[in-house]
Amino acid sequence: MVPNDTIHGACSWRSARQAVCHHAFHTGFVEAMSDKPFDYAALDAMTEYEQHRYENGRELAWECRQARLIIRWTRRDAVPRALRDFITSRALRRRAGLPRTDPYRAR
Repeated sequence: MVPNDTIHGACSWRSARQAVCHHAFHTGFVEAMSDKPFDYAALDAMTEYEQHRYENGRELAWECRQARLIIRWTRRDAVPRALRDFITSRALRRRAGLPRTDPYRAR
């Protein structure tokens, strides 16, 4: 299976921070961590970029759950340390050229 996008992801926290602090990413992450269903009505009102961020937030929340991380993120501008560490570890693996460990990796 080959991923259908060309987005390779961040290679550092500095480059990931802009996406992670986006309001739609935060909304998607918090909703997924709270087991709320995908909000298609809200998605229709978003720009394409916001839709991507919303979906990214939901996907990362799912990956955190798979890693047994339960993260409560109350303020968008204050990323929890556990989430930042999780993202940073993935970015460092990507930069080092190591294989992906997320559930969406190509097989």
